[in-house]
Amino acid sequence: MQMSPFYSLFGVFLMLWMGALHWRRKRIRKAMRDLPTRLQRLLGPEPDFAPPPDKLPEGLNSYASLHRRTGRIQRGLWGVALLWLAYILFLFVRKQYL
Repeated sequence: MQMSPFYSLFGVFLMLWMGALHWRRKRIRKAMRDLPTRLQRLLGPEPDFAPPPDKLPEGLNSYASLHRRTGRIQRGLWGVALLWLAYILFLFVRKQYL
């Protein structure tokens, strides 16, 4: 099977998707380590470390805002990656039928 440029374009999609996921996990893990132990025990399981959905304790406000902000950035990058994948599929279909 001959390598085509679509493999490289798909590699960019995977790098965007996995890069966003790894970036968010790294930021959340670092912020979680900076919390005191009693607040760390209130967080959800690894790798998400989600803050409790009900009333937040006093020390978790900044962590919860970081968790929401990084989630929005991650979903934005995933949106860009999906648009890139749609572009790749458009190029592939156009090549097959033209």
